Amino acid sequence: MVYIGETMKKIVIMAMLCVFATSTLAESITILNNGKVGGSYHARSQMYKEGLESRGYTVNFENIGKIGQAVKVFKETDEPIIMVYSTNQVYNQDLFHTKDNLVLLEYEQPMWICKTFDSVGKTDKITVAHGKGYDTDIIKKALGTNIILVPYKNSSAILNGILAGDVDAAVNNQGKSLQYSASGQGVCEESDVLPVMQATVIGKNVDTRSMREVLLSIINDKKFVDYHSSRQLKRSTATLEEELDRIQQKTINWEVNK
Repeated sequence: MVYIGETMKKIVIMAMLCVFATSTLAESITILNNGKVGGSYHARSQMYKEGLESRGYTVNFENIGKIGQAVKVFKETDEPIIMVYSTNQVYNQDLFHTKDNLVLLEYEQPMWICKTFDSVGKTDKITVAHGKGYDTDIIKKALGTNIILVPYKNSSAILNGILAGDVDAAVNNQGKSLQYSASGQGVCEESDVLPVMQATVIGKNVDTRSMREVLLSIINDKKFVDYHSSRQLKRSTATLEEELDRIQQKTINWEVNK
């Protein structure tokens, strides 16, 4: 009985030490959610939140919902913080990818243009749905000036707009464009004029390389794998340095009047 008691005492002590060690190693991180429900920014932010929490992080989820406000917080904060981002925003937001803030190039995708069957070949002005953060001059380069641009809050809202017949055409990401094509209400094609969009994660006041390793493990979780595969998204397999170089080479294509 004495032997069992001593053994149990050692087990309890070891368990307490493990709990203490875990608590002292636990890290806190803020995620800036810059998108609204239904959009890719929001979905990605939520999955990173869940992945970090499952790995023992304490996550402060700042549900801002607007890219401009989120960028302002990102620039001004002194707290450890990460934010999903993309190259089609950098000129509008004056926030570029650098060696100090890039954590991860998550995936790349072409931008797509979808049209209802009735609008194909139409010579009159057509209405075109697009994301609020998109540079309208770049859209005009792809579709011409004989268009009426209609901004929507995110990719899901753009899809719903063209499905409902509220607009004649839409500029959208790959996943939502494939959904529209599958609906049988119109046609979609990759744009050879609009630049490739690169989805990233940026950070501030964090060790970007350490955070990168954590996020790389998270995007191998089933939920993230399913998210990427269902949208036929091309995930990066490059090194951090290679990703930064690729981003900086392609970002210039989003600059208007260059």
